Amino acid sequence: MKLDFRGRNMDIATYPFRFMRILGISGTGGSDPSECFLTLDKIRNHDDQSWVREWTRQAEKTEQLAVKSMAAGQMETARQASAYYQVAMFSLSPADSRLFDYLTRSRELFHQIAGMLMPCIEVLEIPYGDAHLPAYFLSSGSSNGPTLLVINGGDSTNEEMVHFIGFAAARRGWNCLIFEGPGQWSALQLNPDLVMTVEYEKPVKAVIDYLLTRDDVDPEKIVIYGLSLSSLLAARVAAYEKRICACILNGGPIVDVNQAWEAVRPAWVKKTIPGIWDFLFNQLMKINAQFSGFVNHFEWSFGVSSLREVLDAFVPFNIRGLGTLIDCPVLLLEGEGEYAQTDKATALLALEFISEINGPVTMHEFWIDTDGWAASHCQIGGTETGNTIIFNWLDQVVIRNKKLEPARMNTHMVNKYFKGKRLDQITEKIYCSSI
Repeated sequence: MKLDFRGRNMDIATYPFRFMRILGISGTGGSDPSECFLTLDKIRNHDDQSWVREWTRQAEKTEQLAVKSMAAGQMETARQASAYYQVAMFSLSPADSRLFDYLTRSRELFHQIAGMLMPCIEVLEIPYGDAHLPAYFLSSGSSNGPTLLVINGGDSTNEEMVHFIGFAAARRGWNCLIFEGPGQWSALQLNPDLVMTVEYEKPVKAVIDYLLTRDDVDPEKIVIYGLSLSSLLAARVAAYEKRICACILNGGPIVDVNQAWEAVRPAWVKKTIPGIWDFLFNQLMKINAQFSGFVNHFEWSFGVSSLREVLDAFVPFNIRGLGTLIDCPVLLLEGEGEYAQTDKATALLALEFISEINGPVTMHEFWIDTDGWAASHCQIGGTETGNTIIFNWLDQVVIRNKKLEPARMNTHMVNKYFKGKRLDQITEKIYCSSI
Protein backbone atom coordinates (compact mmCIF):
# COMPACT_ATOMS: atom_id res chain seq x y z
CA MET A 1 0.00 0.00 0.00
CA LYS A 2 1.27 3.45 -0.91
CA LEU A 3 0.60 6.18 1.64
CA ASP A 4 0.90 9.95 1.51
CA PHE A 5 2.05 11.25 4.90
CA ARG A 6 1.68 14.95 4.17
CA GLY A 7 -0.33 17.15 6.51
CA ARG A 8 -3.62 16.93 4.66
CA ASN A 9 -3.74 13.18 5.39
CA MET A 10 -3.50 13.57 9.16
CA ASP A 11 -7.27 13.24 9.38
CA ILE A 12 -8.67 10.72 11.87
CA ALA A 13 -8.89 7.10 10.62
CA THR A 14 -7.24 7.67 7.23
CA TYR A 15 -4.76 4.96 6.31
CA PRO A 16 -1.73 7.20 7.02
CA PHE A 17 -3.23 8.08 10.41
CA ARG A 18 -3.90 4.42 11.22
CA PHE A 19 -0.39 3.45 10.20
CA MET A 20 1.24 6.18 12.28
CA ARG A 21 -0.94 5.07 15.17
CA ILE A 22 0.68 1.63 15.26
CA LEU A 23 4.15 2.76 14.22
CA GLY A 24 4.14 5.45 16.90
CA ILE A 25 4.07 2.96 19.78
CA SER A 26 7.20 1.12 18.63
CA GLY A 27 9.23 3.11 21.17
CA THR A 28 7.41 1.40 24.05
CA GLY A 29 7.52 -2.06 22.49
CA GLY A 30 4.01 -1.94 21.08
CA SER A 31 5.13 -2.62 17.54
CA ASP A 32 8.20 -3.34 15.46
CA PRO A 33 8.91 -0.82 12.64
CA SER A 34 10.18 -3.53 10.28
CA GLU A 35 7.04 -5.63 10.80
CA CYS A 36 4.85 -2.58 10.32
CA PHE A 37 6.41 -1.65 6.98
CA LEU A 38 6.46 -5.26 5.78
CA THR A 39 2.76 -5.58 6.58
CA LEU A 40 1.97 -2.28 4.88
CA ASP A 41 3.77 -3.43 1.75
CA LYS A 42 1.43 -6.43 1.44
CA ILE A 43 -1.80 -4.41 1.68
CA ARG A 44 -3.61 -3.46 -1.52
CA ASN A 45 -4.25 0.21 -2.11
CA HIS A 46 -7.59 1.44 -0.70
CA ASP A 47 -8.66 -2.11 0.19
CA ASP A 48 -9.87 -2.30 3.78
CA GLN A 49 -10.38 -6.04 3.78
CA SER A 50 -6.79 -6.41 2.64
CA TRP A 51 -5.78 -4.13 5.52
CA VAL A 52 -7.68 -6.29 8.03
CA ARG A 53 -6.35 -9.52 6.54
CA GLU A 54 -2.67 -8.55 6.51
CA TRP A 55 -2.63 -7.07 10.00
CA THR A 56 -4.42 -10.19 11.26
CA ARG A 57 -1.77 -12.38 9.66
CA GLN A 58 0.96 -10.34 11.29
CA ALA A 59 -0.84 -10.48 14.64
CA GLU A 60 -1.26 -14.26 14.43
CA LYS A 61 2.36 -14.75 13.40
CA THR A 62 3.55 -12.54 16.26
CA GLU A 63 1.20 -14.28 18.72
CA GLN A 64 2.73 -17.65 17.84
CA LEU A 65 6.18 -16.25 18.53
CA ALA A 66 4.90 -14.66 21.73
CA VAL A 67 3.62 -17.98 23.08
CA LYS A 68 7.07 -19.53 22.59
CA SER A 69 8.77 -16.47 24.03
CA MET A 70 6.57 -16.38 27.12
CA ALA A 71 7.36 -20.05 27.78
CA ALA A 72 11.00 -18.97 27.92
CA GLY A 73 10.23 -16.01 30.19
CA GLN A 74 10.38 -13.35 27.46
CA MET A 75 7.34 -11.04 27.43
CA GLU A 76 8.03 -8.31 24.89
CA THR A 77 6.61 -9.99 21.76
CA ALA A 78 3.13 -10.30 23.29
CA ARG A 79 2.88 -6.48 23.43
CA GLN A 80 3.23 -6.35 19.66
CA ALA A 81 0.74 -9.14 18.95
CA SER A 82 -1.78 -7.37 21.18
CA ALA A 83 -1.38 -4.10 19.26
CA TYR A 84 -1.51 -5.70 15.80
CA TYR A 85 -4.90 -7.22 16.59
CA GLN A 86 -6.12 -3.73 17.48
CA VAL A 87 -5.01 -2.35 14.13
CA ALA A 88 -6.89 -5.13 12.38
CA MET A 89 -10.15 -4.65 14.29
CA PHE A 90 -10.69 -0.87 14.25
CA SER A 91 -12.87 -0.65 11.13
CA LEU A 92 -14.80 -3.92 11.58
CA SER A 93 -18.54 -3.92 12.08
CA PRO A 94 -19.94 -5.38 15.33
CA ALA A 95 -21.85 -7.74 13.04
CA ASP A 96 -18.47 -9.23 12.10
CA SER A 97 -17.41 -11.88 14.64
CA ARG A 98 -13.76 -11.10 13.95
CA LEU A 99 -14.14 -7.83 15.88
CA PHE A 100 -14.81 -9.57 19.18
CA ASP A 101 -12.27 -12.31 18.47
CA TYR A 102 -9.49 -9.79 17.87
CA LEU A 103 -10.54 -7.59 20.79
CA THR A 104 -10.50 -10.55 23.16
CA ARG A 105 -7.15 -11.83 21.91
CA SER A 106 -5.60 -8.38 22.12
CA ARG A 107 -6.78 -7.88 25.70
CA GLU A 108 -5.91 -11.39 26.92
CA LEU A 109 -2.42 -11.28 25.44
CA PHE A 110 -1.82 -8.03 27.29
CA HIS A 111 -3.18 -9.50 30.52
CA GLN A 112 -0.79 -12.44 30.30
CA ILE A 113 2.24 -10.18 30.41
CA ALA A 114 1.00 -7.15 32.36
CA GLY A 115 2.30 -8.24 35.76
CA MET A 116 5.68 -9.23 34.37
CA LEU A 117 6.51 -5.98 32.59
CA MET A 118 8.62 -3.16 33.94
CA PRO A 119 6.92 -1.20 35.30
CA CYS A 120 4.50 -3.81 36.55
CA ILE A 121 0.92 -3.24 35.37
CA GLU A 122 -1.97 -4.15 37.64
CA VAL A 123 -5.05 -5.51 35.88
CA LEU A 124 -8.16 -4.09 37.56
CA GLU A 125 -11.94 -4.40 37.46
CA ILE A 126 -13.48 -1.36 39.11
CA PRO A 127 -17.08 -1.79 40.37
CA TYR A 128 -19.57 0.56 38.73
CA GLY A 129 -23.18 -0.23 39.56
CA ASP A 130 -23.82 -3.74 38.27
CA ALA A 131 -20.86 -3.50 35.89
CA HIS A 132 -17.10 -3.69 36.22
CA LEU A 133 -14.84 -1.25 34.36
CA PRO A 134 -11.64 -2.77 32.97
CA ALA A 135 -8.58 -0.77 33.96
CA TYR A 136 -4.80 -0.82 34.33
CA PHE A 137 -2.76 0.77 37.09
CA LEU A 138 0.90 1.64 36.60
CA SER A 139 2.70 2.60 39.78
CA SER A 140 5.18 5.42 40.14
CA GLY A 141 7.00 3.39 42.76
CA SER A 142 6.23 6.03 45.37
CA SER A 143 4.36 5.42 48.62
CA ASN A 144 2.18 8.48 48.04
CA GLY A 145 2.47 9.53 44.42
CA PRO A 146 0.59 11.86 42.07
CA THR A 147 -1.83 10.06 39.75
CA LEU A 148 -2.85 10.65 36.15
CA LEU A 149 -6.38 9.35 35.53
CA VAL A 150 -6.86 8.63 31.81
CA ILE A 151 -10.24 8.45 30.06
CA ASN A 152 -10.00 6.64 26.74
CA GLY A 153 -10.97 8.46 23.56
CA GLY A 154 -13.79 7.52 21.24
CA ASP A 155 -11.92 4.58 19.71
CA SER A 156 -8.81 4.00 21.82
CA THR A 157 -8.33 0.98 24.11
CA ASN A 158 -6.77 0.56 27.53
CA GLU A 159 -3.89 -1.37 26.01
CA GLU A 160 -3.18 1.35 23.47
CA MET A 161 -3.26 4.10 26.08
CA VAL A 162 -0.71 2.26 28.22
CA HIS A 163 1.69 2.76 25.30
CA PHE A 164 0.53 6.30 24.54
CA ILE A 165 0.95 7.72 28.04
CA GLY A 166 1.00 5.03 30.75
CA PHE A 167 4.65 4.06 30.41
CA ALA A 168 5.62 7.73 30.03
CA ALA A 169 3.83 8.57 33.29
CA ALA A 170 5.49 5.81 35.29
CA ARG A 171 8.94 6.74 33.94
CA ARG A 172 8.38 10.29 35.18
CA GLY A 173 7.29 9.39 38.70
CA TRP A 174 3.51 9.38 38.17
CA ASN A 175 0.95 6.71 38.92
CA CYS A 176 -1.32 6.19 35.94
CA LEU A 177 -4.78 4.64 35.98
CA ILE A 178 -6.28 3.99 32.54
CA PHE A 179 -9.85 2.77 32.30
CA GLU A 180 -12.58 2.08 29.79
CA GLY A 181 -16.04 3.31 30.65
CA PRO A 182 -19.51 3.12 29.11
CA GLY A 183 -19.50 2.53 25.36
CA GLN A 184 -15.79 1.73 25.11
CA TRP A 185 -14.25 -1.42 23.65
CA SER A 186 -13.62 -3.97 26.40
CA ALA A 187 -15.98 -2.28 28.86
CA LEU A 188 -18.85 -2.74 26.42
CA GLN A 189 -17.83 -6.24 25.39
CA LEU A 190 -17.66 -7.37 29.02
CA ASN A 191 -20.80 -5.40 30.03
CA PRO A 192 -23.10 -5.52 26.95
CA ASP A 193 -25.65 -3.04 28.35
CA LEU A 194 -23.04 -0.41 29.23
CA VAL A 195 -23.51 1.86 26.22
CA MET A 196 -21.93 5.27 25.68
CA THR A 197 -23.10 8.21 27.77
CA VAL A 198 -22.04 11.82 28.12
CA GLU A 199 -22.29 11.65 31.92
CA TYR A 200 -18.74 10.41 32.46
CA GLU A 201 -18.50 12.11 35.83
CA LYS A 202 -20.39 9.05 37.11
CA PRO A 203 -17.87 6.34 36.11
CA VAL A 204 -15.00 8.70 37.00
CA LYS A 205 -16.49 9.05 40.49
CA ALA A 206 -16.30 5.26 40.85
CA VAL A 207 -12.68 5.27 39.64
CA ILE A 208 -11.64 8.05 42.03
CA ASP A 209 -13.44 6.28 44.89
CA TYR A 210 -11.23 3.29 44.11
CA LEU A 211 -8.05 5.38 43.88
CA LEU A 212 -8.68 6.84 47.31
CA THR A 213 -8.57 3.33 48.82
CA ARG A 214 -4.92 2.96 47.76
CA ASP A 215 -2.01 3.88 50.01
CA ASP A 216 0.20 4.75 47.03
CA VAL A 217 -2.09 7.52 45.73
CA ASP A 218 -1.86 11.13 46.95
CA PRO A 219 -5.54 12.16 47.21
CA GLU A 220 -4.61 15.81 46.65
CA LYS A 221 -2.85 15.13 43.34
CA ILE A 222 -5.25 13.38 40.97
CA VAL A 223 -5.25 14.77 37.43
CA ILE A 224 -7.85 13.94 34.74
CA TYR A 225 -6.69 13.42 31.14
CA GLY A 226 -8.97 13.14 28.12
CA LEU A 227 -8.15 12.92 24.43
CA SER A 228 -10.27 13.28 21.31
CA LEU A 229 -13.91 12.63 22.30
CA SER A 230 -12.86 12.28 25.93
CA SER A 231 -11.54 15.85 25.89
CA LEU A 232 -15.23 16.75 26.09
CA LEU A 233 -15.81 14.10 28.75
CA ALA A 234 -12.79 15.19 30.82
CA ALA A 235 -13.90 18.83 30.67
CA ARG A 236 -17.33 17.78 31.92
CA VAL A 237 -15.69 15.76 34.70
CA ALA A 238 -13.57 18.78 35.67
CA ALA A 239 -16.75 20.84 35.96
CA TYR A 240 -18.51 18.41 38.32
CA GLU A 241 -15.82 16.34 40.09
CA LYS A 242 -13.90 18.54 42.53
CA ARG A 243 -11.49 15.86 43.76
CA ILE A 244 -9.26 16.38 40.74
CA CYS A 245 -6.53 19.01 40.97
CA ALA A 246 -5.85 19.60 37.25
CA CYS A 247 -7.23 18.72 33.83
CA ILE A 248 -5.59 17.93 30.47
CA LEU A 249 -7.63 18.20 27.26
CA ASN A 250 -5.87 16.74 24.24
CA GLY A 251 -7.26 17.42 20.77
CA GLY A 252 -9.94 19.77 21.90
CA PRO A 253 -11.97 20.55 23.70
CA ILE A 254 -14.76 19.34 21.49
CA VAL A 255 -17.57 21.50 22.88
CA ASP A 256 -20.54 20.38 20.80
CA VAL A 257 -20.15 17.11 18.87
CA ASN A 258 -23.25 17.74 16.78
CA GLN A 259 -21.93 21.12 15.64
CA ALA A 260 -18.51 19.62 14.91
CA TRP A 261 -20.20 17.06 12.70
CA GLU A 262 -22.21 19.73 10.91
CA ALA A 263 -18.97 21.61 10.26
CA VAL A 264 -17.55 18.82 8.12
CA ARG A 265 -20.80 17.55 6.61
CA PRO A 266 -20.72 18.27 2.87
CA ALA A 267 -23.09 20.98 1.66
CA TRP A 268 -24.82 18.62 -0.76
CA VAL A 269 -25.77 16.34 2.14
CA LYS A 270 -27.49 19.19 3.99
CA LYS A 271 -29.72 19.73 0.95
CA THR A 272 -30.62 16.05 0.51
CA ILE A 273 -33.92 14.63 1.75
CA PRO A 274 -33.56 12.01 4.53
CA GLY A 275 -34.40 8.91 2.48
CA ILE A 276 -31.84 9.69 -0.21
CA TRP A 277 -29.39 10.85 2.47
CA ASP A 278 -29.55 7.42 4.15
CA PHE A 279 -29.10 5.61 0.84
CA LEU A 280 -26.09 7.70 -0.17
CA PHE A 281 -24.36 7.22 3.15
CA ASN A 282 -24.94 3.48 3.05
CA GLN A 283 -23.20 3.48 -0.31
CA LEU A 284 -20.39 5.65 1.05
CA MET A 285 -19.79 3.17 3.85
CA LYS A 286 -19.14 0.47 1.26
CA ILE A 287 -16.34 2.38 -0.42
CA ASN A 288 -14.87 4.60 2.31
CA ALA A 289 -13.07 2.72 5.08
CA GLN A 290 -12.51 5.88 7.11
CA PHE A 291 -16.24 6.63 7.22
CA SER A 292 -17.42 3.05 7.71
CA GLY A 293 -15.00 2.55 10.59
CA PHE A 294 -16.46 5.59 12.36
CA VAL A 295 -20.06 4.47 11.84
CA ASN A 296 -19.44 0.82 12.71
CA HIS A 297 -17.75 1.66 15.97
CA PHE A 298 -20.28 4.17 17.23
CA GLU A 299 -23.31 2.12 16.21
CA TRP A 300 -21.98 -0.52 18.59
CA SER A 301 -20.86 2.04 21.17
CA PHE A 302 -24.35 3.59 21.42
CA GLY A 303 -26.28 0.37 20.83
CA VAL A 304 -27.97 1.66 17.66
CA SER A 305 -28.18 0.43 14.07
CA SER A 306 -27.82 3.41 11.71
CA LEU A 307 -25.76 6.53 11.14
CA ARG A 308 -28.79 8.72 11.75
CA GLU A 309 -29.21 7.16 15.21
CA VAL A 310 -25.49 7.69 15.91
CA LEU A 311 -25.84 11.38 15.14
CA ASP A 312 -28.96 11.64 17.31
CA ALA A 313 -27.12 9.89 20.15
CA PHE A 314 -24.33 12.46 19.96
CA VAL A 315 -26.68 15.44 20.43
CA PRO A 316 -26.34 15.47 24.27
CA PHE A 317 -22.53 15.59 23.94
CA ASN A 318 -22.44 19.30 24.52
CA ILE A 319 -20.53 21.14 27.27
CA ARG A 320 -21.59 24.69 26.44
CA GLY A 321 -21.63 26.82 29.57
CA LEU A 322 -19.67 24.38 31.75
CA GLY A 323 -16.39 26.29 31.48
CA THR A 324 -17.41 28.57 34.35
CA LEU A 325 -17.59 25.50 36.64
CA ILE A 326 -13.96 24.51 35.96
CA ASP A 327 -11.68 26.15 38.51
CA CYS A 328 -8.62 23.89 38.39
CA PRO A 329 -5.57 24.44 36.12
CA VAL A 330 -6.20 23.23 32.55
CA LEU A 331 -3.77 22.25 29.79
CA LEU A 332 -5.06 22.22 26.21
CA LEU A 333 -3.11 20.55 23.39
CA GLU A 334 -3.99 21.38 19.78
CA GLY A 335 -2.31 20.54 16.48
CA GLU A 336 -2.24 22.31 13.14
CA GLY A 337 -3.58 19.14 11.53
CA GLU A 338 -6.65 19.40 13.77
CA TYR A 339 -7.34 23.01 12.86
CA ALA A 340 -7.28 22.04 9.21
CA GLN A 341 -10.03 19.46 9.79
CA THR A 342 -12.68 21.79 11.18
CA ASP A 343 -14.30 25.13 10.43
CA LYS A 344 -14.29 28.61 11.93
CA ALA A 345 -17.52 28.20 13.90
CA THR A 346 -16.23 25.09 15.69
CA ALA A 347 -12.91 26.79 16.49
CA LEU A 348 -14.76 29.86 17.79
CA LEU A 349 -16.91 27.71 20.06
CA ALA A 350 -13.83 26.02 21.52
CA LEU A 351 -12.16 29.37 22.12
CA GLU A 352 -15.29 30.75 23.75
CA PHE A 353 -15.36 27.74 26.06
CA ILE A 354 -11.69 28.20 26.94
CA SER A 355 -12.25 31.88 27.69
CA GLU A 356 -14.94 30.96 30.23
CA ILE A 357 -12.75 28.58 32.28
CA ASN A 358 -12.14 29.99 35.74
CA GLY A 359 -8.87 28.17 36.41
CA PRO A 360 -5.51 29.10 34.81
CA VAL A 361 -5.29 27.81 31.25
CA THR A 362 -2.23 26.73 29.30
CA MET A 363 -2.58 26.13 25.56
CA HIS A 364 0.13 24.47 23.50
CA GLU A 365 -0.02 24.29 19.70
CA PHE A 366 1.92 21.80 17.58
CA TRP A 367 3.06 22.83 14.10
CA ILE A 368 3.45 20.48 11.15
CA ASP A 369 6.70 22.10 9.97
CA THR A 370 8.41 21.91 13.35
CA ASP A 371 6.61 19.09 15.20
CA GLY A 372 5.75 16.71 12.36
CA TRP A 373 3.08 14.17 13.23
CA ALA A 374 2.80 15.58 16.74
CA ALA A 375 0.65 18.18 14.95
CA SER A 376 -1.86 15.45 14.07
CA HIS A 377 -4.98 14.60 16.08
CA CYS A 378 -3.85 13.94 19.69
CA GLN A 379 -0.20 13.73 18.55
CA ILE A 380 -0.73 10.37 16.88
CA GLY A 381 2.70 9.42 15.54
CA GLY A 382 4.39 11.97 17.82
CA THR A 383 3.24 11.00 21.31
CA GLU A 384 6.60 11.52 22.99
CA THR A 385 6.62 15.14 21.82
CA GLY A 386 3.19 15.60 23.39
CA ASN A 387 4.10 13.74 26.57
CA THR A 388 7.11 16.02 27.10
CA ILE A 389 4.80 19.05 27.13
CA ILE A 390 2.27 17.30 29.37
CA PHE A 391 4.70 16.22 32.08
CA ASN A 392 6.69 19.46 32.04
CA TRP A 393 3.41 21.25 32.72
CA LEU A 394 2.40 18.78 35.42
CA ASP A 395 5.79 19.14 37.09
CA GLN A 396 5.34 22.88 37.40
CA VAL A 397 1.61 23.12 38.13
CA VAL A 398 1.00 20.03 40.29
CA ILE A 399 4.33 18.91 41.73
CA ARG A 400 5.91 22.32 42.35
CA ASN A 401 2.58 24.10 42.74
CA LYS A 402 4.05 26.91 40.72
CA LYS A 403 1.88 29.80 39.63
CA LEU A 404 2.78 30.25 35.97
CA GLU A 405 3.25 33.71 34.59
CA PRO A 406 0.31 34.77 32.40
CA ALA A 407 1.13 35.15 28.73
CA ARG A 408 -0.97 36.20 25.78
CA MET A 409 -2.28 33.22 23.84
CA ASN A 410 -0.34 32.52 20.65
CA THR A 411 -3.14 32.71 18.12
CA HIS A 412 -1.01 32.69 15.00
CA MET A 413 -2.18 29.24 13.98
CA VAL A 414 -5.80 29.96 14.80
CA ASN A 415 -5.71 33.16 12.78
CA LYS A 416 -4.01 31.33 9.92
CA TYR A 417 -7.06 29.13 9.49
CA PHE A 418 -9.86 31.24 10.96
CA LYS A 419 -9.53 34.94 10.26
CA GLY A 420 -12.19 37.33 11.45
CA LYS A 421 -13.03 40.17 13.82
CA ARG A 422 -15.10 38.02 16.15
CA LEU A 423 -12.20 35.60 16.58
CA ASP A 424 -9.89 38.48 17.52
CA GLN A 425 -12.38 39.71 20.11
CA ILE A 426 -12.55 36.29 21.75
CA THR A 427 -8.82 35.68 21.82
CA GLU A 428 -8.29 39.06 23.46
CA LYS A 429 -10.05 37.60 26.52
CA ILE A 430 -7.92 34.44 26.62
CA TYR A 431 -4.71 34.42 28.63
CA CYS A 432 -2.65 31.27 28.76
CA SER A 433 0.14 30.38 31.16
CA SER A 434 3.48 29.85 29.46
CA ILE A 435 5.09 26.44 30.04
